[in-house]
Amino acid sequence: MTPTALSRKFDGFTSRFSADPERSATLPAYFYYDADTFAREKEAIWFKTWQFVGWTHDLDRAGAYITANILDQRVFVIRAKNGELRAFYNVCMHRGHILLEGKGNKGIITCPFHAWSYDTFGVLKAAGNAENVASFQLEDFNLVEVQVETLAFMVYVNLDPAAPSLKSQAGELEHRFRRAIPGFDRLKFAQRKTFPIKANWKFILDGLECYHCPVIHPQAMSAEESPLLQAWESEEVGIWQEHIIKGNRDVIAGRKGALPYELGDALIVDSYIWYLWPNMVFTCEQGPSNFMILHAMATGAETCERHVINFCLNDPPSRYEQQQFDNYTDLVFQQDRRAMERQADGVKALGYREGRLMVDRERSWRSEHGTHHFEHLVWTALGEEGRLKC
Repeated sequence: MTPTALSRKFDGFTSRFSADPERSATLPAYFYYDADTFAREKEAIWFKTWQFVGWTHDLDRAGAYITANILDQRVFVIRAKNGELRAFYNVCMHRGHILLEGKGNKGIITCPFHAWSYDTFGVLKAAGNAENVASFQLEDFNLVEVQVETLAFMVYVNLDPAAPSLKSQAGELEHRFRRAIPGFDRLKFAQRKTFPIKANWKFILDGLECYHCPVIHPQAMSAEESPLLQAWESEEVGIWQEHIIKGNRDVIAGRKGALPYELGDALIVDSYIWYLWPNMVFTCEQGPSNFMILHAMATGAETCERHVINFCLNDPPSRYEQQQFDNYTDLVFQQDRRAMERQADGVKALGYREGRLMVDRERSWRSEHGTHHFEHLVWTALGEEGRLKC
């Protein structure tokens, strides 16, 4: 195959990405558009990590189920007859037909193709004409199970049967949620919106820094009258991060006209951002108690989606809560999306191979150490650690 100008720009290239955040380059540019890299991610990241699929609110009784896709892999989670959550590949073991769609309740799961039937434990209970088929044993065709766990009221699955438990890696996050959000366990689902992005999924998580905040989000952090201070307290532990942006209490208390939205009963004054490897961000915004799930899902090497799921105390949401939601979806996210899509165009430039992460010793609000933490997890998962040549 004749090399293209785009591929030739990496001739003789050795990445300067480093485990030391203070001396590290960014991930190489091709990580954000190369089809082979995306194929490696599929196996090494997406099929080996804990993936969000829904919430326990939809699994409140025996037989209740939800379905989800992890790239091209379909799964479902069901509340078994004994009250446990069980998860399975969403495929009939006869001829590969999809078993369930959406969400609902089934005591018996019946394939819509030939009516093979399974119970809530994935056990094949009936297959038409089985008694007349030589050596046919029902137990040979039970559904294939996958790992399932909960984190707070969220449900996760992992396609890797050898993966360590989610609780052992991220159990501390539940405590962080409850510590920051008054009434966390009383929050109710409010809305879900999905936004396509013309950019690689990693651009979303590269945003785990506030170096960009005064530039991209001037309404939130740009001047003395902004509702957030130029302060970024961060912690990176294993596969998760916590970031706290301190609220400008003088503005919140006395200059409400400078706020981007009405805070109402502002139980939360500081802004919290939590990250969970590989593709989850959670926030609580200034104002009434709230929790936002920001779920990134790759749809290709150069495209992805962000699912924005809001929870609040009231059903329906109050005027203040809805303004809170709209501030993110209509303003903050749109600012981020424009930046990500322009990056996606820019990294293909023949003159760009990789950049430099701006990580300072103080880990200040302008430091990109959160981005490095994420990118190092990517680098390690793809087996690049100790092999710094593309």
